[in-house]
Amino acid sequence: MDERASGPLLDVDGVCVRFGGITALDDLSFAVDDGEICGLIGPNGAGKTTMLNVLSRVYDATSGAVTMAGQDLLGLPPHAISGVGVARTFQNLALFPSMTVLENVMVGAHNLCTGNWVTSLIPGYIARAERRTTEQAMYVLQTLGLADDALRKVTDLPFGTMKRVEFARALVSRPRLLLLDEPANGLNHAEVTALGELIQRVRAEFALTVLLVEHHMRLVMGISDHVVVLNFGHRIAFGTPEHVQQDPEVISAYLGSAA
Repeated sequence: MDERASGPLLDVDGVCVRFGGITALDDLSFAVDDGEICGLIGPNGAGKTTMLNVLSRVYDATSGAVTMAGQDLLGLPPHAISGVGVARTFQNLALFPSMTVLENVMVGAHNLCTGNWVTSLIPGYIARAERRTTEQAMYVLQTLGLADDALRKVTDLPFGTMKRVEFARALVSRPRLLLLDEPANGLNHAEVTALGELIQRVRAEFALTVLLVEHHMRLVMGISDHVVVLNFGHRIAFGTPEHVQQDPEVISAYLGSAA
């Protein structure tokens, strides 16, 4: 049964981010409905990754508000973000090269570990907690077709497979909102097609809402329910993929003409 609520899960309201005299985001507002895939696109420097960094609390907003399921995200410290159901991947791989695939994915489950110095004194507690985390990580690896690589070092894997490992690490934290920062970067055509299918599949299987930053327009337009278009920190369009692809301002600023 689909337990998603109707209406927005994520609400971004008038967010501004300034770095000295540079305005990276300027009065940005948009909403992402529960259970949908929303593309966030625009030219380099438009503010897309800045928005993800605000949502994941890497950056502070200069002004504005962001809520997820009614909860104020901007009032949370960075370490609390995963605990409220936000997970992300990065433009560049951020895996631990000396660790196995399984170990890298288990790192993503840190927010599910509730032990402390008292519980660590209980006989068998740490072993049971590690076993649960291992089982959770293996389930995600199996879902993403990575179970056979679980004990391999991530540096022994092809680039496209390492991208999926990072995806798995984000999923194991059981997020409600998944932030994907250019997941198709460096992938070939077949891998991009497989990635689109994977995002749609895990969206349904894990009851996710996805905010996707990506330059690969075929991927974005093929899987997104709605698309937000940024230019110089401003929102210049919002709507269905069909709508934004026909918007004259979007064509001029980013997509270009097919003629």
